[in-house]
Amino acid sequence: MEHFYHLVATSRSIEIGDIELGASPDSLDFTVNKPMRFDGINLLFSSCGEPEFYANAFIMSRRIVEGVKDTKPTSYALLRFFRFLGKNNLNWNDENKELERYPIYLFRNYLDKQIAKGNMRRSVGASTLSVIRRFYLFCLRHGYVENLPFEVHGHNKYGQMLTDITIKSPKQETDLTPMNDLDIKHIRDNWHRAGISGEFRLLVATAINSGLRAIEVADIKPRHFKVPEGFKGKTYTDINIGPSHGCYTKYSKDRTISMPIWLMEQVTQYCESERYKERKRLYFFNTGDEDAPVFITKEGNRFKEQGQRSNSIDTLWGRLRNAIKENCNPHFDHDFHDTRATYAANKLDLLLNIPELSTTQALKLLKDELGHKDLSVTMRYLTHWEGNPTKNQVPELMMALLEEEHII
Repeated sequence: MEHFYHLVATSRSIEIGDIELGASPDSLDFTVNKPMRFDGINLLFSSCGEPEFYANAFIMSRRIVEGVKDTKPTSYALLRFFRFLGKNNLNWNDENKELERYPIYLFRNYLDKQIAKGNMRRSVGASTLSVIRRFYLFCLRHGYVENLPFEVHGHNKYGQMLTDITIKSPKQETDLTPMNDLDIKHIRDNWHRAGISGEFRLLVATAINSGLRAIEVADIKPRHFKVPEGFKGKTYTDINIGPSHGCYTKYSKDRTISMPIWLMEQVTQYCESERYKERKRLYFFNTGDEDAPVFITKEGNRFKEQGQRSNSIDTLWGRLRNAIKENCNPHFDHDFHDTRATYAANKLDLLLNIPELSTTQALKLLKDELGHKDLSVTMRYLTHWEGNPTKNQVPELMMALLEEEHII
């Protein structure tokens, strides 16, 4: 088979040092001067008997530089990865620009399917993918690639890298928990009980009505809420965000989102207030950044900073959630990210009810608006939609509840 990659064991010990070739140009003889001895390793070869340079360099680095005593898991993870690549006519440094997918994401999907079928333990899939992430980091460090093919969000308190390429827990894989109109009513009813500022109320309303991630809504600017002169509709669907438009997005991708006009007008009115201008001045004093975001804390900071796990959004959302559980619904366990799921589930419902759109077209439109890197993520919303018919009603009441009063 063309994709029959295999491992070849070296001798039980290998010598690393200065190489001195034999006297004859045609000689294959060599000696190693001042050798350092290391335990042998398993190297990766193609079906043609050619060594895979980059993979083998990584295996040797694990043994020699990192001092890993057992490199067999590394070798076998790379074997599994390269066999997957060969079977699917891929190279490890390929990029499918049309689908915006890198091989590591396709490999992750393959591992997920093997786990779902019971062919692989979840721990094995997670450790295999961890090796492949390390392989790409090694290649970046040594200049074999210019960029990582996945997003790095930061590090946890143990120094472990946080990325968007992981084997997720069963709950993360299958559970979507969009909020319904009653959940939104409870949010509205507990704004003041939880002592939530007007800025955070507007931030939550923006997230629910746009599908922005926490880090994205924390960086959106006043100009993104400007309603074009002469626009008559209820929803504006041509708001451009991303690096080219002065705000952060995951994967640094430009994309287009939509928002209801009533929300855009309320945020614009807030940005013209003295309260906002004072926070903007404090933000400039703290950062020197003249392009201030809409949502600024009373200390003059963003509500969430890139790469930081501790942030005001999670703190304030936790306070609001506790108030709801205490006063209205003890079962309210929604995270802030569920504001995004709420928007996505209802937007998909709207799209699927447009006769001119196929399901594939609806998913592609939703994928582009949400900024998903892989269509398999967007597919989770279709699974939720098909499996939860009683939750698929467009929440007109939800929109009315948020609109019926001035949020700030």
